[in-house]
Order: sequence, then structure tokens, then C-alpha cells
Amino acid sequence: MRPAEREGGGADFLTRGFVSVPRALLDQFPELGISAEDFVVLLQILSAQQLEGKEFLSPYDLSVLCSTSPTVISEIIGRLVARGLLAIGERLDDDGTRSNYFDLKPLWQRLRGRDPQQPYAGEWRKDPVTLFEEEFGRPLSALECEQIRRWLDDDAYPEWLITEALREAVLANKFSFRYIDRILYEWQRHRIRTRQELEQYRQQYRAKRGGATDPDSRARSTGARTKGEASAPARDERYKAFYDLFPDA
Repeated sequence: MRPAEREGGGADFLTRGFVSVPRALLDQFPELGISAEDFVVLLQILSAQQLEGKEFLSPYDLSVLCSTSPTVISEIIGRLVARGLLAIGERLDDDGTRSNYFDLKPLWQRLRGRDPQQPYAGEWRKDPVTLFEEEFGRPLSALECEQIRRWLDDDAYPEWLITEALREAVLANKFSFRYIDRILYEWQRHRIRTRQELEQYRQQYRAKRGGATDPDSRARSTGARTKGEASAPARDERYKAFYDLFPDA
């Protein structure tokens, strides 16, 4: 068969992957309250799992595949989870790191006749973009979204580690991507790969620097300022190590 004939008959598509979609899903998705946008996201999740072996896609990855924004994807995922049509699980890998995965069992259970009003006992874990926007109190710029993507894809930081770095920055009242990047770099330099290693690092660094400061001594120090001195914002001494590490914080 000549190439033109192959293309005309659609045979060229046979060399590409196919996604298996249950007929019940095609028949029942309107009854389950699944919108067209929701359905496309579910198809992309099915495609990634069946053809690429990817058990999880970030909102950014899904937004590229679905030609929309990560914020819209986050809303769709949250809606599917809230309706008991999707779950997000977390597993501990062999190397001690944690990873997320999309669990479609709730959807299959619904298609088998489970009560559509019964919520699924799963927990929706917000994606980094949503977390950053909530903590920063504003939408992220395209450059900031790209920075998060680089942390995840180029630097290969696990999502939980980025969330921890964001938490450290918020506690230090430093709403700066540069500050968070320095925290992540420091953790990478100390080869921190698991939550346990991060906690050990925190404890060891606090011990090295003399531990947390007595809150009473901090109060006395504040009261000892002269009236002409500017009042500096109080620091959370639980994270004294980070103030020592980043003196300009």
C-alpha cells in the first residue's frame, strides 16, 4: 500500500497509541455531572497512564495538553475530587521519596452504580501554583509559573519540598521566589531528599547554632531598645537557622 493510500484509509493512525475508554463513561458522564472540560482532563489522565505510564500530571502539564491555564485545571481536579470521581494518592517510593498519583477507582466505582452523592474519602492536595497564589495573595505571573515548572522539571525538586520551602518563606515573611530558590538550593546542597532528612537537617542545624532562643530573652531584647530605634519585626526563633543562613532576610 502506497503512503497516500495508507493516509487516506487512516491506516497511519494504527501505528500510534490508542486510549481505552469504557463505554459506560461515554454513556454516563453527563449524569455524573462531568462537564466537557472535566471529560477532556479525564481523557488526558487516562492517556498518560495507558500510553506513557505516567501516574500523575501536574496542573501545568495538564494545562498544556488541554490548552487552558493551571488555575482552571486545579479547579477541575478539585471539582472531580469533591464529587468523588477522582482521588489523589501519595506513595512512598523505594528511595524514601514521596510521589503523587491519580487514582481513578472512585470513577470506576461510580460507573458500577455507587451512590453519586456519596463523597469519596480522599483528600485533594493543592498544586504548587494554587498554594503559591493563596500564600502570596495574588495570581502568579507567567515568569513565576515558569519558575515553579523549572523547579519541578529541570531541578527535579519534589513537590513536597517546594511546599516546605514556601512554608519557610511565609514564616519568615519573605514572599519572594528568589528567597525560596535559595532555600531549595541550600537543601539540595545538603542532599535532602526525604521529609525525614529535612527534619533531621533542621534539628542538626538548630543544635549547631545553639538551638531556639528563649522567647523571654527575645522579649527582653525588644524591650531594651531605645525610644529612638526603629522597631524591627519579630522573628520566629524556631527558624533561627534560616535567619543565620540568610542574614539579609
